[in-house]
Amino acid sequence: MRFAARGAVCAVALLVIGSGGGLRAQSQSLRTQPLSAQPPDIQAFVKQYVAAWNSKDLARLYALNYSKSGACITPASKDFYDGLLAAQMRDSIPANYTTTVSAVNEGNLKAIESLGQFPVKPARELHIDYQQGEDSGTVIVYLVKENGRWTDDFPCASESSLKKFHDDAAENAKLLAHYKALADGIKEPLRYELLEMLRAHATANATDRYHAASGQDMKTSMLVINALKEEGR
Repeated sequence: MRFAARGAVCAVALLVIGSGGGLRAQSQSLRTQPLSAQPPDIQAFVKQYVAAWNSKDLARLYALNYSKSGACITPASKDFYDGLLAAQMRDSIPANYTTTVSAVNEGNLKAIESLGQFPVKPARELHIDYQQGEDSGTVIVYLVKENGRWTDDFPCASESSLKKFHDDAAENAKLLAHYKALADGIKEPLRYELLEMLRAHATANATDRYHAASGQDMKTSMLVINALKEEGR
């Protein structure tokens, strides 16, 4: 299972999956390393994974799945997985990323299993950490070996998670449209100022600036800035 934690949990991703809580990476006090410091089999997986992520190609990412996890993606659940990934992949992983491979953090695993159950318990937890300007991010992937290579192990969504996702889809779409409308309504010169901050990868500063200028609460400000970021791509 992969999820992104960009400073704070990606609020748009939480809206898309209809989750009531956040998936947040718990600190493990581990030293992140350049990819070249990892074993060759880990390097091979990460290079393929980052290339697929940055191409925004879901099929390439799904090709790296553990087979029993991939079998969970059915016609009834594909929109759930596609939506979760699409929300997380909005930001590319820059070339200066570093990696950490560790034993599985049970706290992280427990949080993710609130959405469903892993077909097999992951063997390793991979963190891909990156920094762009003032923006930082971590993509977490759970690994298990299959046929001699590392694969992406993720839980099969529970029936209750899928039901909530589909039940909330219309309301979530309405909310996202609302935040986009707020972003579209930002006037100059504030719009230009915010877009310049986003181009400089200063998302937190842009959020604070919009919050101060608009009087919106911080959650709304984060979602509006996320919507505005799409305009600047």
